[in-house]
Amino acid sequence: MTYGGVRCTRDVMRQRVSYVIQADRLLPNLTVRETLTYTAYLKLPNSVNKKQLKEKVDNVINRMGLRGVADSRVGGAVVRGVSGGEKRRVTIALQLLKDPDILLLDEPTTGLDSFTARHLVASLQQIARQGKLVMLSLHQPRSDIAKMLDQTALMSSGHVMYCGPTDHMVPYFTELGYPSPTYANPLDTYIDVVSVDRRDADRQAVTSQRTDELLQAYKTSDLLARTKAKVAKMAKARSFVSDTGRKSRSPGWFRSFSTVVSRMNVNLSRDGLAYFNRIIALPVFVPFIVIFLGRMKHNQGSIQDRIGILYNSVQVPPYLGIINNVALFPALRDHFYREGLDGLYGSQTFLLAYTLHILPFAAVASVLFSSMLYWITGMYPEADRFGMHVAVVFLLHMAGELLTTAVMGMFRNPQLANTTTALTFTASGLLATGFLRTLQNMSEVLQYLSWASVHKYASEIVVANEFHNLNLTCEEKLQGIPCVPNGDVFIDVNYPGATNHMHRNFEILVSMVVGYQLLAILSFKAFGLRIMK
Repeated sequence: MTYGGVRCTRDVMRQRVSYVIQADRLLPNLTVRETLTYTAYLKLPNSVNKKQLKEKVDNVINRMGLRGVADSRVGGAVVRGVSGGEKRRVTIALQLLKDPDILLLDEPTTGLDSFTARHLVASLQQIARQGKLVMLSLHQPRSDIAKMLDQTALMSSGHVMYCGPTDHMVPYFTELGYPSPTYANPLDTYIDVVSVDRRDADRQAVTSQRTDELLQAYKTSDLLARTKAKVAKMAKARSFVSDTGRKSRSPGWFRSFSTVVSRMNVNLSRDGLAYFNRIIALPVFVPFIVIFLGRMKHNQGSIQDRIGILYNSVQVPPYLGIINNVALFPALRDHFYREGLDGLYGSQTFLLAYTLHILPFAAVASVLFSSMLYWITGMYPEADRFGMHVAVVFLLHMAGELLTTAVMGMFRNPQLANTTTALTFTASGLLATGFLRTLQNMSEVLQYLSWASVHKYASEIVVANEFHNLNLTCEEKLQGIPCVPNGDVFIDVNYPGATNHMHRNFEILVSMVVGYQLLAILSFKAFGLRIMK
């Protein structure tokens, strides 16, 4: 589409038009000022320095009447913060940072009390008086709100039934035989007039005939003819969407990436319980494992104890990754959906930022978990083997997080994503570890499936890491079971070639974790964009 010779491309429209969604998708632990500042770094080009950016944020805060709560937390379901009306103002303020020519709002008064709704629309009226085109959808607006609207459009079943000055609406419908009662809200009256009553077939037939007549009346009305002539005249004279002095300039990938990472870190650091849980949830499992298994010896019975410890070493980390992701990622995802619609950054930037955000927590949690489990239970006492154990735990922890992230891109419901990922890792642990049943005794189909599991490679690594060169005593012979003099015999029988394949398995494990990251990006590109729209 073109106006006055200027083509309205997506980039041009994003520069000139801002859209305020109905839901307030804001991070609860940031202040109002921080929320606007971070978004300003994402919206404004690098040429805007910090002083100019701060002035821009302060200006928007003043325009939306947020000065009194500028340094208050936004708040959410758990964290107490600003009121619902103030959150709506923050959401609108985010879209004003780029000084758009057109501001579109989807039911901005939904969920607000009448007083707050009136003052919000009054603020929008002031923005319109400053030369902006403000368009908003409303359902059952109060009469005092209706009086603030310069133009009103009534729609029914996707068709425009009236579009013109608000104060001309009553004369227009009165002329058609539908006067508004003296003390009634005209918008309430005419919304009922143009609506189809579907409570039963008779009512639907009568009201459908009425709306068809009203639609035909509007199509042939002088009001529509004058509107079309006015639009044609404006389009011929000049373009409202002009690119003069308003070229699309993004802030650059690195600034967008670093801004998103910094914002995630600040938001999490303000939530002490969530921050602490990310670090301590994994190590908390160690006391339960130690109480159950105790400190291992080097006799024949310790083989089973070692298998139990290794099983927990490969099963617990991914599950904790799932739990952390389900608890904290959905709010960040919904926030990304809003900013993704605005074109601030893509799914690749968001997911890479999230991965960098969780890396330090996963690393610290893995070190604490391995340090406690490895040395308290008496696993093979070598520093390099301890390091390998930490690395495997870390990679499995990240695998749980990243695969859950990928599934979160496919399903909007976090619990559905939780169930799907948990079942995936449960099946993987049952089929591929060899701890519950040796792989050689499984069917060929299940053996082939195990090659696609992270647990196969992780299990072989930790088994070789623990049992290689491990000397075992034969003083206590288990009835009916031959003595295993050393760990290498155990490896040869149950995990043949595991010692020689440690480096290969580690490389495959790393590749699979990276693959989960790529899967998450593809998932959000394929499914996330559809959810966003």
